[in-house]
Amino acid sequence: MRLIFIFLFVANVAFFASVYLSEETKQGPSARQSEQGAMEPQNNLVLLSEQQGGAEKKIVKPNVLSSAITDVSRNDLCTMVGPYAQLLHAEYLVEKLQALGVAAQVTSVGIKDGDMYWVYLQPEMSEKEALRRLYELQRKNIESYIITKGELTNGISFGRYGDPAEADQKMRDVKAQGYDAQILVVPKLLNETWVLLERSGEEKISASVWSELLAQHKNLEKRQNLCLGVASQ
Repeated sequence: MRLIFIFLFVANVAFFASVYLSEETKQGPSARQSEQGAMEPQNNLVLLSEQQGGAEKKIVKPNVLSSAITDVSRNDLCTMVGPYAQLLHAEYLVEKLQALGVAAQVTSVGIKDGDMYWVYLQPEMSEKEALRRLYELQRKNIESYIITKGELTNGISFGRYGDPAEADQKMRDVKAQGYDAQILVVPKLLNETWVLLERSGEEKISASVWSELLAQHKNLEKRQNLCLGVASQ
């Protein structure tokens, strides 16, 4: 009876030992991989130093940066056609461009055409004071009027002159009456009528069509200018 008990005990120990060794053998490689994974970084992880190194490699070279700036400035340019002597002719062009799939609009452009010389008195403290000064000047038969807009509001104007010598003489005449007249040089602007195309609108039209459009009126030009918000269709 004792021998049978000893035999069964040894058999059980051998059986559990074989099962334990078998499971350790199966789990050993994965367990070691798990430990290595906890200790070593995986291939899909990047250290901060490596990220910084990668960022340094991506620094844009000066020539590439200047090229990018050039592209941006080109994208901000629109084509303008004009000047048109009559608004109706400009509107006809807008209709033709829209038929070709290009959005366009009529716009007024101020072109500097020399200078004007403005003879004036410095602004008064209030509109009431400006009126008082105006009445005083008119009683002396000095032609003048109140300035109602801009930085010289409530000042007194004696007119604008295209000839600087004429403006200087007017200033002297007013000063001879006891008033401190001055001269302000302002640009003379002429309003011209132009047609402004959408961004890249020129590229949608062939060279032959452009030649035909520009030949319909005398002195038409095609220029590049900063886009003013033409609505694309």
